[in-house]
Amino acid sequence: MLRVLTRQYPGWCRIITAVLMILEFSLCGVDLPAAQKARRSKATVKQATKQVKRTARRRRVRRSRPARPFAITSLTPIKDSLIGQGARYIEYRTNGRTPIVVHALLVDRSIPGNALRLVKAEDHTFGLERLGEMAQRFSSTSRHTVYGLVNGNFWRAVRNTLIGPCVIDGEVVEMNSYKKWSSAFFDVRSGMTIDTFTISGMVQIGGRQMPISTVNHRDDQGVVVYNSYAGNTVPYVSPKQIERAYQEAIKDTVFIEQDSTEAALTQDVLRQEIARARRERDAEYPMLKIRVRYLRSPSVNVPIPCEVLSADTATVTMPIRGAVVSVPRSTFFGGEIPKIGDTVMLLYRTNIAPQTPFMNAVCGTPRLVRKGSAKHEALLEGSTGQRFISHALARCAVGTDSTGSRLMLVAVPADRPERKTVGATLQQMSQIMALLGCRDALNLDGGGSAGMVVGDDHVFFEGVDPLTRRVGLGIGLVKLSKILRGGIR
Repeated sequence: MLRVLTRQYPGWCRIITAVLMILEFSLCGVDLPAAQKARRSKATVKQATKQVKRTARRRRVRRSRPARPFAITSLTPIKDSLIGQGARYIEYRTNGRTPIVVHALLVDRSIPGNALRLVKAEDHTFGLERLGEMAQRFSSTSRHTVYGLVNGNFWRAVRNTLIGPCVIDGEVVEMNSYKKWSSAFFDVRSGMTIDTFTISGMVQIGGRQMPISTVNHRDDQGVVVYNSYAGNTVPYVSPKQIERAYQEAIKDTVFIEQDSTEAALTQDVLRQEIARARRERDAEYPMLKIRVRYLRSPSVNVPIPCEVLSADTATVTMPIRGAVVSVPRSTFFGGEIPKIGDTVMLLYRTNIAPQTPFMNAVCGTPRLVRKGSAKHEALLEGSTGQRFISHALARCAVGTDSTGSRLMLVAVPADRPERKTVGATLQQMSQIMALLGCRDALNLDGGGSAGMVVGDDHVFFEGVDPLTRRVGLGIGLVKLSKILRGGIR
């Protein structure tokens, strides 16, 4: 009925509707223009609120949306290069509409001279260095042939210290473990064992045994052992810190000609004074520092006898092929401070395979392959981040085959839309490592830190390598320059 009236008398219907609205607002005590504005304002705010919520929801979904999972069932080789005896570099593509690019370095360690080595950035516990620079420096100083290098341990920002255990050529660079993360430990023949390793340390001075609290940096008032990776002095002051402080201090030297002092304030003297002031305010400065020289090559799970060279407070130099054992001076109240020529014993022991002498160790998370089973263990190791686990990211990993003779370094670059390729989730990385023949494999630091250098070439890029992120540790497969009996350098 209403539709018929509206069609026949459209003008009258509009007039009646307007009159009814005026009566409605008049009875309510509200004037028409104000009511219309209120309704329009409420409608506008409501519509804008809905739009903001929709936009936020879209952004939230876009940021947290994991990569579309697809199983990696095959690897197709694109490049295959023989780069040394028993050493190959192969680039693969996975199955799928948007494949994953896989760079793999495979080395047979049973061939004499083929081995694994770790490279600490700038040869310092706080150092950071790009992979290409790291490989070139290590190759020139060690004279080993570097087949390839990927980044190793995760590391902390600001302090730049490595996360989890790290051992290089028998010397412990970082001792303390993190959560339940896994580590790969390598024996004297580069045989790899992956497990939830922890390292404990002990120093024996005279008849007293004391636990080692940390290595190469002080976190408390316990015993700290510093080795060559801590710098050439203890306490150590970074030249970069000195230079920054020097640039600030040099601003005041414009008045130097008006000074009445007899000492000439040269640039070198100013830098020395800055370094001295920094050391003296360090918590390490008042500790008793026992300088020792190794009487045998260091390794984990083997006692290391050391000869005492000196014992002093303040600042001491790092001995060649030795260490500095730092203890609170109160430790020797009522006791005798070690003398020159005395013997101090150092011992680092692992909770797993404590009878195996380990020479190198790298920490990562999570374990990707266990006894041939391609299933990552992120949740077991304490990692719950959705992005870290389920997003397609750049990744790096290390693994070994069922015989233990083949070592593999693997790197997956990030998404490349122009090439229609993507990164890998942790589960996809597990499948990739299993397809490569790994019986055991460990995930290493990835994301923006991921990379692989083969020879002088960063395989992620074509032509000139761009400036990549500096990382704390490189794990490399090398050809040793000198092979002694037993395959040890």
